[in-house]
Amino acid sequence: MKRTVLEWVDYIQSLHAREIDLTLERVKEVYGRLCPRGVSFKVITIAGTNGKGSTAELLRSMYCNGGYKVGKYTSPHIISFNERINIDGVDVSDLALLEAFERVEAAREGTSLTYFEYATLAAIDLFDRAELDLAVMEVGLGGRQDATNMLDADVAVVTSISIDHTAWLGHSLEKIGREKIGIARQDRPCVLGMRQPPSSILEVCKELNIEPKILGKDFDFSLQVDDGPAKSHATWSWAGEDRAYHLLKLPFGQVRHQLNNASAAIQVVQLLNDDLPLSVINVATGIDVAKMSGRCQLVGSEPSIVLDVAHNEDSVVGLRAFIEGLSIRGRIVAVCGMLKDKQIKETLSHMVPMVDEWHFATIENERGSSSKALSQSVTKLISDQGSFNVEGAHPKQLICHSKVVNAYEAALATLTSDDCLVVFGSFFMVSDIIAHTGDDG
Repeated sequence: MKRTVLEWVDYIQSLHAREIDLTLERVKEVYGRLCPRGVSFKVITIAGTNGKGSTAELLRSMYCNGGYKVGKYTSPHIISFNERINIDGVDVSDLALLEAFERVEAAREGTSLTYFEYATLAAIDLFDRAELDLAVMEVGLGGRQDATNMLDADVAVVTSISIDHTAWLGHSLEKIGREKIGIARQDRPCVLGMRQPPSSILEVCKELNIEPKILGKDFDFSLQVDDGPAKSHATWSWAGEDRAYHLLKLPFGQVRHQLNNASAAIQVVQLLNDDLPLSVINVATGIDVAKMSGRCQLVGSEPSIVLDVAHNEDSVVGLRAFIEGLSIRGRIVAVCGMLKDKQIKETLSHMVPMVDEWHFATIENERGSSSKALSQSVTKLISDQGSFNVEGAHPKQLICHSKVVNAYEAALATLTSDDCLVVFGSFFMVSDIIAHTGDDG
């Protein structure tokens, strides 16, 4: 009896003793048997703390608009595993996935693989058989020892660097940067979507004989209408060393980090221009039609409802700026759940001053923090930072729930048309709410 996709996912999650095992030896061994001739398509590999998925989608959209056959590999998924592997803008079918899993299983020959390694091999197998022009690969964790790094990147991209996954990557930006720049290859171009990259990244680039293209130095953007993060009628321009684009629509209707991401993506296009040229229209239209779930995603109005997978300081700072741009007249109510291995206090500290009512949820995962622990963290932050109450402000309310859906429904019941409900803290949070409501924007 053949397995379903869900049964395969359960199976590949059970194969390896450790959920995360950062080494390339085992997965390269299986890759050699699965694709003995290697792959013929161009490869863009994207690492970074935040912005990887958005940058990948922008590149996919631009190149698909240019008529190229494009594969995109991202993680984690929000609703179904199929989302991780996308060809020409369409998530792969169950049948294609089942066939790929069977081919990986045959090539494995008993080699132990992690869940992510198995998924990455399935993606590469499907991309190879689709005869792509280009594969856009989002790194899962770090870069140097990530399974996506078994492919040699024609262009390496590092979107941002901040503190996250310290148990595997280190506790400093310099150590984390060195891990993420591990996707770069000797004499091949590299794009840095940050204005002040850690010195470790620049050192590795020098060792590899790479002159990285850096945001703010080799390319940059300017916003034409300073009308707030949520005003989609604003336009922006991009300028590089020998090319410029004007009157571009905001990527995903957002500014701040998304303009960094879009700018890095356009710089990649310039670097691949000889092999995969795109017109001005391809670039502009690709940015305009690109779509992402769970990144400052506005799924309701009156009251406003925002879904965001933000789970670390940098991403939550962006979420806060987005909400401030909505100019909410009423209260801001948060539904929050986080994994206990994240920097919980540091992350939530950026939201405490603006949130009037908190609904905490326990994520049903062994890594999930309890709602009580989250509530205690915010209580301590309020105590340490002050009540934040100013004239007209609402007193803080902190309510704990055992399940994500319960927290969401309880928060929803309190809203007026002037309020804003924001769901954030983890991919698990957004996944549960989209699955519950069926609303993906």
